Amino acid sequence: MKKIIVTLLTAVSMMMFLPLANADMFVLYNDNKTGDGAPVDLSMLKINEFKTWSCDIDVSDNTVTAVSVAISGNQCDPSHCSPTRLNRYSPLAIALYNLNSAELAAGFASFRIVDTPVQRIRASLTTLTGGTNPYVTVRCTGVR
Repeated sequence: MKKIIVTLLTAVSMMMFLPLANADMFVLYNDNKTGDGAPVDLSMLKINEFKTWSCDIDVSDNTVTAVSVAISGNQCDPSHCSPTRLNRYSPLAIALYNLNSAELAAGFASFRIVDTPVQRIRASLTTLTGGTNPYVTVRCTGVR
């Protein structure tokens, strides 16, 4: 009976955590002023089909009054786009996240982007007001 329970628990644990084996985390932005972070070229990875993204926004100063982050992506990679097209992104972005008052007070927020595969991804800090020299870090984990 113990062997059956252990086997069942192992199977359930594998089903729960197996998708995490196909995830990679990227720091897309880490600065104290508005602007674009450096793009991450996912085409350089062996497996680059990240379709869902889970993102965290970490703000070093919880006295800020407004923080907005945009996530942009495109389908370019060096084999399919010219060098001038590699870093072109829509001004509308694929996701825009504004921290609410509770998240501003906590200095932390999380959001997700579902079913949005890209070859290149970047974060942009579009709004940063208040606080004393606050740094904003955007980390996103892509899941295949």
